[in-house]
Order: sequence, then C-alpha cells, then structure tokens
Amino acid sequence: AVVSTQSTGKGDCTDITPEQVEKYTAEVIHIMDTYDENRDGRFEMNELAKALKIEENYLNKIIHKKSIKDKHIQKILTHYNSNVDHTIEGPELCAFVGDLARSFNLKLSLSVINSGVSFVKDTVGTEYVDQQAIRALLSPASMDKMKTAIKMAD
Repeated sequence: AVVSTQSTGKGDCTDITPEQVEKYTAEVIHIMDTYDENRDGRFEMNELAKALKIEENYLNKIIHKKSIKDKHIQKILTHYNSNVDHTIEGPELCAFVGDLARSFNLKLSLSVINSGVSFVKDTVGTEYVDQQAIRALLSPASMDKMKTAIKMAD
C-alpha cells in the first residue's frame, strides 16, 4: 500500500506520513514482543490485560477486609455498574468476575470469565447481580465455591 505524504486536511488515513507508519509499526512490534508471552502473534485476555495496564484490581481493596460492610457493597455496585441501573450485568458482570478471578491469582481467560459468570448466575438465580447478591457472593463460603469453580476452567 502506498501512503500519501500530502495531507488532504480531512483527518483520514491519507494524513499519515511514512515516518508515522514506521513509528507506529515499531510500537506495535514492541508491544507484541513485550506482552505476547506465548509468541502466537495474538493477545490472550491475560496478555491484553498486561498490555493495556488495566487499573488496579478494585475488589482487592475490599474483599480482603475482615468484614465487608454495606458501604463496601455499595462502592462495589457503584464501581462496576456503568449504566446506573443498580445492577451488575453483561460486560459489567464480566469485569466483576474478572477482578474476582484475578484476586484469586488466576490467569485471566475467556473460559475463566465464562465459568465465573455461570457460577454467579447459578448462585444468585438471575442474569444480574444487585446489592444483596454481592453480599451473598462475597461471603467466605461462596468465595471458596467460586474459586473452586473458576479454577476448574483455568
């Protein structure tokens, strides 16, 4: 492909110079060399998480406390509930389960996320998690069962 060095002023790909293409290509190669641990040319979930420098695991701040209070449950709900409907569902639930799996020191993968989401849905009996369900899921007994269920998928 030929890259034009003349700008059209439209902000489209024709504004990219050959030097920028070289720079971006070098950056992509560096990222792949650094984070593609199994060298298959693709990012797995855990590799992508490292490459994107995902923020600190939010749940680690809370689930390792001696007692989880209502204010902690509310903070969890607020943190993961992006559409402000007072429930965690869909992609929000995947993020919640992913952080739980990482708090168990498990390697993040699609099967781990799916297993965790299935466990949560089976445990709470719904497609979503609300404040009451969070409290139940974060009980020591439930956490042990979830850890076992997720580890089987790891």
